[in-house]
Amino acid sequence: MILLLHYSFYRLNLISVSLPNLRKIHLTIYTILFMCFLQSINAQNQKLTNLENEPTQYYKNNTISVDILSSIGYQYWVQGNYKEALRYLLISKKKHKKNNNYKGVASTTLHIGLIYADLKEYNEALREYNKAIHLFTDLKLTNDVATTFTKIATILIEQNKHIEALEYLNNALEIHTKSNFTYGIAEIHNRLTLLHLNKNNLDKASYHIHESIRLSKEIGDTYGLTSSMILLGKTLRLKGNLKEAEHNLKMGLQSSKENNLKKQELASYQELKKLKTIMNQPEQALLFYNNYVKLKDTLFNYKKSKEIAFLEFKNKLEQTNTKISILEQEHGKKKIINYTLFTSILLISISAYIILSVYRKRSEKEIEFAIKEQDILKSQNSLAQKFIQNEKLKQKELEEQLEFKNKQLTSYTFNFQQKNEIINKIQNIVKHLDQVSSLEEKKLIQELKKLAEENLSIDKNWENFRNYFEEAKIGFHAKLKLKHENLKANDLKICSLIRLNLNIKETASILGISPGSLKTARYRLRKKLELNPKQEIIDYLISLEKEMIPDDKLYK
Repeated sequence: MILLLHYSFYRLNLISVSLPNLRKIHLTIYTILFMCFLQSINAQNQKLTNLENEPTQYYKNNTISVDILSSIGYQYWVQGNYKEALRYLLISKKKHKKNNNYKGVASTTLHIGLIYADLKEYNEALREYNKAIHLFTDLKLTNDVATTFTKIATILIEQNKHIEALEYLNNALEIHTKSNFTYGIAEIHNRLTLLHLNKNNLDKASYHIHESIRLSKEIGDTYGLTSSMILLGKTLRLKGNLKEAEHNLKMGLQSSKENNLKKQELASYQELKKLKTIMNQPEQALLFYNNYVKLKDTLFNYKKSKEIAFLEFKNKLEQTNTKISILEQEHGKKKIINYTLFTSILLISISAYIILSVYRKRSEKEIEFAIKEQDILKSQNSLAQKFIQNEKLKQKELEEQLEFKNKQLTSYTFNFQQKNEIINKIQNIVKHLDQVSSLEEKKLIQELKKLAEENLSIDKNWENFRNYFEEAKIGFHAKLKLKHENLKANDLKICSLIRLNLNIKETASILGISPGSLKTARYRLRKKLELNPKQEIIDYLISLEKEMIPDDKLYK
């Protein structure tokens, strides 16, 4: 329907743009539709109001105040007429809500809970009590909160939930004591007596019941005083004070009859029957028992009729609430339709502007984001270029260091070779001079021999050579020792010189041996390296150098 109306307005707009004379028709149709919807909504509201007022249609005087309605409901509860009590309290609660009188709503909620508690509908009663506590708490009515705590504790005592009940009663007593609310304190002592009697704690029960009686007398609370006198009689009976128990129970019975308190009268008969049985007075015990049974039957029938009436009323109330709920839903839908009708034109008018604005802002943000992203990419690219340049410089520096080490090794090898050649020449000269017979020449010859032999010792020079070689060929010796544990120091020297690609003559000269001795040493080295006849030593050493071996195995 809304789409149809939108389409109608759209067509009328086209006509009004093309034909200015028809604008009055457009306005007239809009006004007619508006009035139709208002009339429909008013009719719906009137139907809902009539249904809500259904429970109060028998009241002729419309000026009855809400407080009087609440009082009437409370009095019906005191009389035990739960059906009428609940009817009046529900009406009162609804009117309190309408008048935004939240204190009245809380009080009627509490009284509704009392009705449910009397009918043993404990779950419903606790639900109403908790609602009342929330309302009283929001209004900061602490005494009313404490009173509700006492009502909850009463239910918990009947359910034998003594720990929870005691916690509620202690909290209520603390609140009432601070505000000096005597009625509430007296009621709490009465409930504490019940709790301690259930727990067979007679001393505490005796203390609390005397406090309840004292406070009830101070404020003139007949109902509370009668109930407390009966509880005192029960306490005294359990403690063995039978005479005092009988006196208090008879006073409680008399007060119950005078004030038409049937529940207290029934409790009096029951306690007096138990007392007379203990006192070995069977005739009086039987008399009280007969009175108890007679009154109980009367109350039982009356209670059953009240429960049946209450259930009938509850079912009717649920049906009424269901109807109200359905109408409220329909009423809500009408409101939504009405609101949609009046806001749709405005929304359509501004939607294009909003969409364009959002699109423009989004485009600006996307452009701004793209620019930022481009700057970030440029920055990342610049950093990557710098990183690549740094890596190239590092690689070049390492290559230069390696080249320098190789040059040092080559230079050292060449010097090593030259040194040994010079020493060999000196040694040859010394051999010729050794043929001279002069004593001094012989002495000189001996010194030259000694000098030649000392300089020919190449252990230290070999150590320096080994260090240079290891810097150029990292891990070479360690790999050889790991693969071939039987290699000796001289074998490692030969392998190093072969790896430098020196020929037999150059290698023999450096080692200070003849080429033939070197060939023999190379042959023995091939066996130790376990090479086949076609495999060259230098090829094997190069392949071994390229092998990747973990450091923990290489230098263990």
